[in-house]
Formats: sequence, structure tokens, C-alpha cells
Amino acid sequence: MLKRIFALLLCALMLIPALSACATVGEDEDPGAYITMYLTDEIYDFDPVNAYYNSQTRDIVGLLFDTLFKINENGDVEKCLVKEYKINEDEHSMELTLNDTYWSNEQPVTAEDVIFAWKRLLNANNSYEAASLLFDIKNARAVKQGDESIDDLGIEALETKVVKITFEGPIDYNQFILNLTSLATAPLPESHVAKDADWAKKSATIITSGPYKLGKTNYVKTENTVKDDYALDAAGNQVSVTEADYPEKVLASFILERNRYYYRDDERDSIKSSVTNYRILVDCTKSDEDILQDYKDGKIFYVGDIPVSLRNADNKSYLDENVTNKNALSTFVLSLNQNQEINGTKLFAIKEVRQALSLVIDRQAIADAIVYADAATGLVPYGVMHTNASNSASTFREAVDYPIKNAGADKAAAEKLLKDANINASDYSFTIKVAANDETNIAITEAVKTAWCSLDFDVTVEKISTIENNDILKLTGLVSTDICDDLFVESIQRVKYDVIAYDYNAFSADPYSVLANFAKPFAGMAIDMDSNDFALKAHRTGYDSTEYNDLIEAVYYVPYFASLDRETSSDFLGIYETKEEFQAVYDAVKAVYDKCGITATTDSSKWTTQKATLLEAAEAQLMEDMPIIPVVYNRSAVLISDQLTNVASDYYIPSVFTKTDLKDFESYTYTDKKGEKVSIFASFPDIAWDKKGTTEETEAVSTEETK
Repeated sequence: MLKRIFALLLCALMLIPALSACATVGEDEDPGAYITMYLTDEIYDFDPVNAYYNSQTRDIVGLLFDTLFKINENGDVEKCLVKEYKINEDEHSMELTLNDTYWSNEQPVTAEDVIFAWKRLLNANNSYEAASLLFDIKNARAVKQGDESIDDLGIEALETKVVKITFEGPIDYNQFILNLTSLATAPLPESHVAKDADWAKKSATIITSGPYKLGKTNYVKTENTVKDDYALDAAGNQVSVTEADYPEKVLASFILERNRYYYRDDERDSIKSSVTNYRILVDCTKSDEDILQDYKDGKIFYVGDIPVSLRNADNKSYLDENVTNKNALSTFVLSLNQNQEINGTKLFAIKEVRQALSLVIDRQAIADAIVYADAATGLVPYGVMHTNASNSASTFREAVDYPIKNAGADKAAAEKLLKDANINASDYSFTIKVAANDETNIAITEAVKTAWCSLDFDVTVEKISTIENNDILKLTGLVSTDICDDLFVESIQRVKYDVIAYDYNAFSADPYSVLANFAKPFAGMAIDMDSNDFALKAHRTGYDSTEYNDLIEAVYYVPYFASLDRETSSDFLGIYETKEEFQAVYDAVKAVYDKCGITATTDSSKWTTQKATLLEAAEAQLMEDMPIIPVVYNRSAVLISDQLTNVASDYYIPSVFTKTDLKDFESYTYTDKKGEKVSIFASFPDIAWDKKGTTEETEAVSTEETK
């Protein structure tokens, strides 16, 4: 089985017009640097809304797509795709004017791209957990619940580059802007997304707005086969197919290449005016040992994720001296399917079972073994802010009491909980699914399995891999050779598991983005077309707590509540069918405010503190009910060669390479038989290291050619 993506990021400034395939540069201008890197686990889908199941995937997708706003490394929100914005508090609206920049196919990024992406998130037929980030928009909740048409959403294009957003009422504009730093809310091109469910899996169908685009990808078959019964039609709808074996296929290499139209006039500006380097070369076939040795030997200039097998005593001193690490805004979790029957019982629907499974995990021991992780004390990871985007504010995790008090295991307490619930652990067998290409998560999952087996549960770890076929092509009997289907991500999205282990990434730097979707009205799931009333679906875990739902409703209502009247405001949001239904929610929110000591107010300066209080209570409730078990907080740990210059970072992404260059780039060429300079990376993934700095013997000229 191939190792996870070994991203060779080689930014070697090469004077080779022949290698600049997609770029026309001036006669005297080289195309830019190539850089070798080991980046992350293998990535099979670069869609921004699917980038939140693995912490490194989000980092790579963040190089491909720009967001409307961004957060710099100091925690300050800055404009990104947005050039300027205007808030009209009288009519509760905001106008965003976009910068002049382009998709990687030279089409401008427009207001319609923003509108399409947001309507996609809020479409009642789609399941996206990030949907609640946009719920302050007029009619957003009604659209998501199927009570209003998608065309009634309060967003419109005033001009090609101007988006007008109308809100439900007075809102916390800073929080809404913070939500727009999320990749999940990034603009997307309808021309590509709407016509192909797999648009983000290959370079031929994906276009990007960020500094890089997806270049050539190379997949190889293994000797394994994998069963699958899932397919999508051309519209992206699930259809029934017979379960069959499909060849396992994995990513061998891929290339990230400069988006030459990124904030650049193609006729006027230098090819390197906005993105200095040309290509990021990603080789996925290296062993863990070769990754570190090649880095030491100067054949890799960046390691974005230290392989777990290398985090040992033999390498400790070297890594301690050279690794740069920071909070990843990500928590490794175990999601429990409460609707799954285990030996005839919905085992995970029993609160005491969930609590016992959490208690028996030694989080500190796992964090120590993984090295670049911290024992989880709650669900919200380090780095998520406590009060909006002020860099003077503490993070949520540093400011809030830890819901999980004991980082070690308490087996005796776990056994007592099972006994009280009349659960004989030896009667139950279940499986934990984990991504086959994520060695770190596999190591954590195996440790969890050992802990759960100590309670006498029969636990199996199933490593879920990728298959060859495009979903749509399964229906035609044809085979796709240039994309894979990631069955692990499909398992999460289809809730096809007993327990599944993955990285739960914060959608934004606000704790609301981590906690909201566990409340049924905020889960972001598609409406239930099989129910009589097209009801909302609960979170994928099946968790549906009235108390927790009320807490998140109370967070949502903070800006609005003081302006509502219990007797006359039943049309608020357009989601309540009767006056009594609205009043029930109103009374529940009022009860939460009374319990938490909150007085509803129109003074927006108090909303931040009130929301923080409610979100603290929400996390405490969630960790009491434990529908999802946090194990460790992830940390990004990277190695950056001193041969690289200008490696930047922002709040979400540990390394940004837009202005990165490689020292002494001329040495990464050789002179061919025709006397021309050639890059040693010209035949990537094969790299001609042995030819570096050499001159090939001159070709003999034939007699015929001299006549």
C-alpha cells in the first residue's frame, strides 16, 4: 500500500520555457520555482465543503481556493477576495465588493460565484454541516427547511462584482464576517460544479480561485478489491446499484501549479507577480524513512506532516530542534451512530455507554504517543476564538472550564456506568472505521480499540480505502482512470458505520461553527424526503437533544430576541407553521436566558459575551451527553528547509507558499545534449538527481544533416 502523500515542493527557478506548459512568459523570464515537499495524507476530493474530515486536507485545499475574508497569523480578520464592504444597519444589509482576480481558467471571480456557493450550502436537498454559518441571511433557515424557494434567499448581485446580503434583522456583523473566513463559504463556479458531481477530483474539471490550481494527478491500482454499493447520477443524486467489488486505486503523485491569473494581468504583469513559484510536486510513494532522509539530504524542502512512525526517541532531538508546530483548530474524534443496531440493540443511543467509552480512553497517553497532539478536554480545539476575531481575546479553550476533567483513563468508572445501564460488554461486537491512508489516525484508533476491548467489547478496526470508479460511470459500466472515490468520506456522509474516526475541523475560528451543527435545526442535513412532513434530519450521529437544541437556538436568537414579541412575531424566520410553534421556541429560549443569567438586549456590544456564555454551556452539555468523543487536539508539525525563503502562514493554514522561493535554483538543472538547460524535475515523478549540475555529451550531427 502506498504511503500517504509525499509532497515534493521544489521551487527551483528554472530558465526553461519548454517546461512552462500552461504559461506563456517573456523571452527573458523564467517560469518560476519548483519545490519538493511531503505535504499530507492522500487527497481525492478538493471540494472546499469536503475539506473538513482531515486537518491536512483543509490546509491543501486552502492553497487552491481563496475565501472572502481571511485571518492573519496574529488573529486579525483581513479582506481577501473582498475589496471593500459596506454595512447598512438601518436595512440590516451588507454589500461586498470583490477584488479583480480570476479563476484558473481566466474567468473573473464574480458575485454570482458567491451566490451559487451559498445557495449550494443552503439547498434543502444538500447535506452540509457548514450551512448554519449563513443562517443570519434573510430566509436562510426557511430555504434550508424547504419552506421557501432558494430564489427567496436574501442575497443578490447588484453588479458583476457586488453582492448584497440582507439579514433577518440586526446581527453581529463581526461574527458573520468571521464565518466568511471559512473555506466552506468560499465562492465556487456554477459552470463547473453544477454539471459534474465529481468536479473537484481532477484537473480537467476543477478550476480554482487561489494561488494554485490542480495539475496532473497519477493513480495506480493495488492488488486489493473493495466492495461498494453507492453511486450518484449526473445530477449528484444517490441511486441504487448492486454491491460489487471494485479495484482499489490510490494516488501516486500530483502537482499543484501556479494559477497564472491570480490577481494578475496576463498581458502586463510578470508571471511571478502574484505567485513566485511555478509548481509544487507531490510524490505519494516514499516510505516514512525516505521522507526524513530525503529532507536531510536536501531532496525535500518541506515536510507538512511528520509521519507517525518517525515520532520516536531516535528522531526526538532532531525533530525538537527543527519542527515548527501550531494549533490545527482540529480535534480527532470518534463519531457514534446512535441509530445503528449492535447485536439487536441501539447501543450508542444509550448515554451511559457513550460516557463509558469516553472514560476508558487514556487521552494523555495517546497524545504523548502521537507527540504533535494535546489531550482533548472538550470538543472545541485550541485556536478557536472566545470572542469573535479580536487578537486581544483569549481562545475559547484557554478561557473555558474543561468539560473533560481527566486526561487519563478511568476504567472503574466506565465499568460502573455499563453495569448501571445493564450492559454486558461481551455481548456486543462493533467496528471503528478509519481512513486507510491516514497513519496517525490509524494509530490513535488502534489505541482506542485496545481501551474499548479492555471493557470486553469486541471491537474491530476497519481501514477504509479508495476505489477506481467514478460514481456516475458505475451506472454505465465504464471505468474512470483519472479519479477515485473516497469510500471513507462517503461512509461519513452516508452514516454507514458503527463508529467512525476522523479529524473534526472547526469551520471557522468561532466556537459556534464547532458546536452548532449538533443541534437538529442547525445540523445542515437535507430534509427527510421520506417523511410525511419533509422533516429536518438530526446530526449524522443521530443525536437529538431538546436541551441542546434550545441552547443553540438561544445562541442564534441573541441579536433578535429583544426585538421580538411573543404574541405578534410568529412569522419570524418563516419557519413556524403556527403561532404556538413559534411561542414554544420563544419560551424555550427565554428559559435558557433565565437559567444562564442573560437579559435580552438590542445593545450589540453585549452580544458577544452573551453568546460566549451560551456556547460554554452548549459544549458542557454536549460533553455530558457525549454523542461524539473527542480524543486529542491536533497540532500541525512541519519541517521547513533553510533553502526556502518567504514561507508564510495564516490562522488556519500552517504554511502559505505564494511568495516562497528556493535558493540557488540554477543548481537544479543539467545541460542536455543540445546544449539546453533542463530541469532535473522535468520527468516528475522521476527526478534526475544524478544529473544535477552536469552536462550531457553533445549529440553527433549526421552526415545527411550537414549536406
